[in-house]
Amino acid sequence: MKYLIEAYSGRILSVLLGEDGRAVEIHADSKTDGLKLGDICIGRVERVAANTGACFVEVARGIKGYLPLDDLAAPRYTRKGSSPKVQQGDELIVQVSREAFGTKGMSLTTKLQLSGRYLLLEMSGTGLGISRKIQEERRRALREHLFSEQTLEEMRQQLGSCGVIVRTNAEHAPDEDIRKELQNLTGAMHQLLLTAPYRPAYTVLLRQPDRWLKRIESVQAEKLEEILTDDRNLYEALEDYLPPYLKEKLRFYQDPMISMHNVFSLTRELSRALCRKVNMKSGANLVIEQTEALVSIDVNSAHSINGRDKEKAVLKVNMEAAEECARQIRLRNLSGMILVDFINMEEKESYDQLMRHLAQSTAQDPMQVKVEDLTALGLVEMTRKKVEVPLFRQLNGHRERSENAEFLP
Repeated sequence: MKYLIEAYSGRILSVLLGEDGRAVEIHADSKTDGLKLGDICIGRVERVAANTGACFVEVARGIKGYLPLDDLAAPRYTRKGSSPKVQQGDELIVQVSREAFGTKGMSLTTKLQLSGRYLLLEMSGTGLGISRKIQEERRRALREHLFSEQTLEEMRQQLGSCGVIVRTNAEHAPDEDIRKELQNLTGAMHQLLLTAPYRPAYTVLLRQPDRWLKRIESVQAEKLEEILTDDRNLYEALEDYLPPYLKEKLRFYQDPMISMHNVFSLTRELSRALCRKVNMKSGANLVIEQTEALVSIDVNSAHSINGRDKEKAVLKVNMEAAEECARQIRLRNLSGMILVDFINMEEKESYDQLMRHLAQSTAQDPMQVKVEDLTALGLVEMTRKKVEVPLFRQLNGHRERSENAEFLP
């Protein structure tokens, strides 16, 4: 895989290319000094709306976020009124859990997290979680040598109730690197909690690195061939941020004859990722519709399918469509509720095969994807964790979605 980063239309364009040269992920990040996903700050409660089960917290002058009341099991107040319940004027530590999306403002949480390359430190957790993608032998070694009960108890003595999740990237990482990251995350959270009570409202306690930088760490290093940029400023930022094992893959593109954008056909990849219709190898196609409420994907065959082997032929098209749905969802950063209308089949076993294949196809997505069920209307319901806005909104005003996109091998 290759990771390409360039300045594009006032944004920073990041493209992860697969081994076949097609884009796996595309992101277009705005250059902003405002709060972003993962930032931690002190907010002031502006209004408690018990009827909606939430309160509205001002995190900067004129900027408010939505904080669910059921998220207030153990809030960390820096200034508290007389009522034991949350009330207007209270000040507390919050973290951005979802950025503003369409007409919806940002979402906040009091369940603080700090993430690294290998670990996720959760102040709402109580124990150890290890990625299921890590082999069992390695999981046992991590429990015995790095995350013994004694180690976890020492963390709790320093931070209070907390937990650790071990990411997939830890499978082949040196133990010393993981141990050092645990110390860094624990120390950073401890310092944050110590200083917060002495800070006024709207203070930003922790700023996450720019998304385009931090996102690189979500790619498994062993699968990443190189990181390329043709922008000197971006190259220097990458040099400063990347750890040694990724920095050795960093290259500066400087061919005067042809731009990096053209070498890797990024205009074509963007066009494909923004179109409404996606044609597949078999001749069938997907039609993708995005609304505020949900995403719908309609699978259409190229022609009517008849004959003795109709069920088998339809299943084959649906299996191809399942793979392409998983790819498009990740590529476009689609999230929330997703409904897929596959071509109708007669046999339950066919649907069982399709559902298993869809689950396997989405398993490589770094975001949590759940293949929920087959509805009474024959639609497959999926959900994908909503964190960032979809690609077409990231590029809004720079490129509109087109109607068609042809499959190009």
